[in-house]
Amino acid sequence: MNRRNFLRSFGAVSILVAGGVVWRAYKEGVFSTGEGPAYQEWTDWKKDQSDGLLGLVHSALLAASPHNTQPWLFRMSESRIDLFADTERNLGAIDPYFREMYIGLGCALENLLLAAKANAYDYQLEYLPDASNASHVATINFENGEKTASALFHAIPHRHTFRGPHNLDKRVSSHTRNSMSMLGNEFVNVKLLWLEKQADRNLFFDLNAAATEELINDEEQSKASFKWFRNSWQELQNKKDGVFIDTTGISASFRAMAKILPPVSRETGDQYFLDAMKNLRDSSGMVGILVAKNSADNLQRVQGGRFWQRLHLWGTINDLVLQPINQIPERIDRIDNLGGKSLLAEKMQSLVNDTDWQVLMPFRMGYSKQPVFPSPRRHVKDCVI
Repeated sequence: MNRRNFLRSFGAVSILVAGGVVWRAYKEGVFSTGEGPAYQEWTDWKKDQSDGLLGLVHSALLAASPHNTQPWLFRMSESRIDLFADTERNLGAIDPYFREMYIGLGCALENLLLAAKANAYDYQLEYLPDASNASHVATINFENGEKTASALFHAIPHRHTFRGPHNLDKRVSSHTRNSMSMLGNEFVNVKLLWLEKQADRNLFFDLNAAATEELINDEEQSKASFKWFRNSWQELQNKKDGVFIDTTGISASFRAMAKILPPVSRETGDQYFLDAMKNLRDSSGMVGILVAKNSADNLQRVQGGRFWQRLHLWGTINDLVLQPINQIPERIDRIDNLGGKSLLAEKMQSLVNDTDWQVLMPFRMGYSKQPVFPSPRRHVKDCVI
């Protein structure tokens, strides 16, 4: 083959390869972040507020939930909404006692109640109304009232979980932390602690890395976690739930590369997860811990979820990004469920430093260096019974 023919052939192959890469990039959503049927609820949210009580459910669907499992169902009548846990959407070995599931249900309830006030409804709320049915989380009866749309309500479509690095040049002030702590004053059995000492934060991140390593070496927990990672754009659009590359907090170039490359194995995903957790100490602003008088009590879990949703919405208004860091309590619950006792429990309790309070959910918070993207959401028709 002479030089001219070689260059011509090389050029043709290069065009084919480039074209294949572009096609795969298109197919895997590189150019469509936050678009498609899986994101319809975010874009339809505003107009759907005019749908009466159904509009309130649209707001509830945009709440935070563990691993974006969206474990909720709503039963509606003319003046009433009942909130139920969809236990088929639980995290299995990751959340054996449903602690995280009930926190997520509390988040949905908080959004729904904020939307009620914004749409001129007064309401009467009853928690866990059926003692024989733990999945019946709340009954809310509505009547016409005065319209009072809060800043938290307007933040609902802008709140997204951020898993990337924080801007460490901008610190979270004590005034900000105090303002956030006050958001939960009505919940007497739930409160917020801040790890203000660097030594305490270092210990927390060391414990979290150790818990993550235990988790990925526990095959049942590893499988239960990986089940909710969406490995392709098509899977994401079909299932409309779970965690996707766009919300992992990696840079735009790495997001594009990760989408174009073949799907990762569970083992590769676990290793990436562990590496990310080990890097949190050097990329995180502040650490907080939601604590409860009894972290096994479903009412306190739901109220903790309402508090968490308020924190996240308030943070959104004030340019803060938040992320639950649940690996330590996940390991503690898992080992307890298997009849053992985790060494992590005593060390984590030392950070709480008060035997009257138990860990409900740790989280990290700071100011973002990158854009924050939405997670997929199931359609309202899939969540109403």
